[in-house]
Amino acid sequence: MSKSQFEILSPFVSEARLATFNRSLNRRTRKISVVLENVYQSRNASAVMRTCDAMGIQDVHLIENINPWVFNRGVSKGTPTWLTLRRYHSESNPTEACIKTLKQAGYKLAVTSPHVDGFEPKDLPLDDPIALVMGTEFEGVSDAFLDAADYHVQIPMMGMAESLNISVAAGMILHRLIENLHSQPPDQWQLNDEEKAAIMLEWTKKSVRHSNKILRHFESAE
Repeated sequence: MSKSQFEILSPFVSEARLATFNRSLNRRTRKISVVLENVYQSRNASAVMRTCDAMGIQDVHLIENINPWVFNRGVSKGTPTWLTLRRYHSESNPTEACIKTLKQAGYKLAVTSPHVDGFEPKDLPLDDPIALVMGTEFEGVSDAFLDAADYHVQIPMMGMAESLNISVAAGMILHRLIENLHSQPPDQWQLNDEEKAAIMLEWTKKSVRHSNKILRHFESAE
């Protein structure tokens, strides 16, 4: 029987690193994902991704037709490497494509806005998968996302400021959502075995230098 790609590559990764991968995968979720729509400052988008990794959120959807995201290792600390990024580059209307993709996958759109009927993060329903949508620092999310929203989300403001930095807002919202999510049984939010195996392989490939070359060598020898 031929070896799987993971079986070929895993000997090149330390046992400690593989154990870290496994611990992280057991805390990862796709019950919550994040959408970043044309965030003006790439460092803010990178900071949100760092928060996603820290909170165990695997999927981030990026809409960049106005403001492109540029990888910033200093801010993100390399965390985009461990996330599944969906970038809408080839679509004529990236926002509509993202909405369609998420809706077809069964996600409810939770759009951040100062909407009068908005949910506070602690009250946001988590019966269905949620995609938290955050927009540009200046204008917020687009009308298309506002119209498609299943829920509006707002952070109560107690002082004179009317808004928060996007990375700060994301951290506050996601921390509460994950806290609520983890009150559910683990089988309601954890990755399934197939998802874990696929992500483990991707992480292993990214951890092994010339992994594709190694795989081609082993596969050609079989």
